[in-house]
Amino acid sequence: MAKMSLCSIPPAYAPSLVFSHGKRFRDQTFCTLSDGCYHVGRVPLMGGMFCVTSSHGWLLMRSYYYSTECYLFNPISLTKIHLPPVLDITYVAGVLTSSPSDPDCIVMLISNAKRSSIFCRIGDNKFIEQKLESKKKDPITIKGCISVISCKGKIYLFFKQGMGVVDVHSTFLSIKLHKINYPSPSLPWISCYARFFLESCGEIFHVAESRFGISHNLPQKCDVFKLDVSTMDWVMVDNLGDQIFLLGLYSTSVPATDLGLKPGCIYFCLYGDTSLYMFDMHDGTITNTLPCPKKIPYWKGPFWVVPNCKFQVKKEVVKLQESTHQGNQEWGWKDLPVELLELIASFLFLGDCIRFRLTCKSWISVTPPLRANCLFNKFEFEPPQVPWLMSFPKTNQGVCKLYHPVYGDAYTMNIPELADAIIRNAKYGWLLMSQGISFFFFNPITMEVIKLPDIERDYQFIGMSFSSPPTSSDFVVFGFLGFYMVVYRKGEERWSRDFFKSSHWEFLHSPCNPIFYDGAFYCLGKNGRLLLFDTKEVVKESQYSDITKSNESFIVEYDGEILSIFVGPKGKKIFIFKLDLCNMKWCKLESLDDKVLFLSHTASILLPAAAVGLKGIENRIYFPRFHESDNMFYSLSTRKYQCCGSRYSCDDWISTSKLSHCSWIQSGHNSSMSLTM
Repeated sequence: MAKMSLCSIPPAYAPSLVFSHGKRFRDQTFCTLSDGCYHVGRVPLMGGMFCVTSSHGWLLMRSYYYSTECYLFNPISLTKIHLPPVLDITYVAGVLTSSPSDPDCIVMLISNAKRSSIFCRIGDNKFIEQKLESKKKDPITIKGCISVISCKGKIYLFFKQGMGVVDVHSTFLSIKLHKINYPSPSLPWISCYARFFLESCGEIFHVAESRFGISHNLPQKCDVFKLDVSTMDWVMVDNLGDQIFLLGLYSTSVPATDLGLKPGCIYFCLYGDTSLYMFDMHDGTITNTLPCPKKIPYWKGPFWVVPNCKFQVKKEVVKLQESTHQGNQEWGWKDLPVELLELIASFLFLGDCIRFRLTCKSWISVTPPLRANCLFNKFEFEPPQVPWLMSFPKTNQGVCKLYHPVYGDAYTMNIPELADAIIRNAKYGWLLMSQGISFFFFNPITMEVIKLPDIERDYQFIGMSFSSPPTSSDFVVFGFLGFYMVVYRKGEERWSRDFFKSSHWEFLHSPCNPIFYDGAFYCLGKNGRLLLFDTKEVVKESQYSDITKSNESFIVEYDGEILSIFVGPKGKKIFIFKLDLCNMKWCKLESLDDKVLFLSHTASILLPAAAVGLKGIENRIYFPRFHESDNMFYSLSTRKYQCCGSRYSCDDWISTSKLSHCSWIQSGHNSSMSLTM
């Protein structure tokens, strides 16, 4: 831990995530991104104050207490510029249009509670207050939560129905309103999301940070949109260039290269949590870190401090020289006869086929791509294998990755049939997919596609399941939306929608897919409550079951056994229960015995370890989570998270990454997939 002086912030480190703590919040802990360290000290001009915004190297400071004090503070020069007292303590969001040295600089704060704004210029002795109201004939109303940013000297307001462009005159504001539709999250099972607005490189961005979980506190994905000012539409972007986004009470961006950080990442915190989350725009993973390992018993914030200084990051470039020594010319793997290679490949299982092709480049060229429809007969009698984790990147162009949970192998798969599609569920060797309002089944072995009727609109399903393979005569597809369900039965021309009645309105569904057992879909709710929907349209509800508080939950069935799994905050505690079907009551389990669990939102699988032909993986729970590049599992024997082939062990998910758009997949016959390498 680095100690700092009592009068300045760390000058060589920026940006910093700041926690205020101690008596009257006079102390600060600066968690710096560039070195991953934290620095504790006391900056008098930041004591008892919070940062409304950080712009042009200046911090707009407001008091935490019932005080109207307000000023600008430069964390590098330690300069303070007095501002007039604020007119109300509810003015907690604001902007600075330019550097205070600019005579046209405007300081503006808004109050969502009063639906009002105040503004002044540097040197004014009081703020001017004006209500944020629409004109009588204007069809757009300024309502809902208001966000404010500054871009190229202009002020922009964002609210529920659209956007307002603010022009500041000598004694009043004029606001031009624009109707803007905000896009929905790209993942279907999101229970809530937070919106952030910021300026970056002269353009306006909107970040929708999606969450799910029992307490809506599990970050899942960030969708980024850029404002097209010519059409006033939000356009989704796939990368941030060299920028990183810092989200919070106010949001900003900084160049990544100068800081020695990875470009295209989004950093944010959750309310009341000292963890820092990083969403990687390139691979779609979310990493959870603890920037301040020291316990802070009573704190405020955090907020970002971004000084306007240049960072000198030393970069060392190591050039690798390839040896030109040729050695003796001998026979190698590439010289084996093509006929022999084809004969060997015809007797290999999937995993061995993949390794076979990766031995050398010539073996890839002489063996066809592992398109499963060509290899179906060859793999038909292959023994059951471990489920693989299928993951799509943030932008699904039909290229996805396949991860082996035990060996740690990762392979790129080319399945153009799944471009722009979302995995809804996976079982019986079939993937239930959606593309907007279109739904279809896809078999990765036979490449077969079975289309379903289009749904009436793009529902944000919390969970989906299906009763049997789509090739069966009576399969049913079931979608759950919280207060009602959408059902499709084979042979019907369209989906049907049914509402829950009476006490079912009180049922709060957990963000996990339902299971199908003995003619009924089992939906897991908060605290272990169950809602049953059978294929004859009869809805039943189990008695309330008090389960330990958790953030994430799963339900899974195998051979007549129904288990529920509840995961605590940051994965620190895991509880497993088995359903007593006679009494509809959960009974706690301490062990899985000879079984192994594979958990994900879309598909969870419970299997005997012996059934997958691997010894030593029993009594484990595999998650779509990684430490560095290693797959993680939770051992119920040691009560620790571990990785295969390494000594890594921990109690929680700190410093690990999670895949967002993924699913465990397992064929009804085998685990062969369609691979192109």
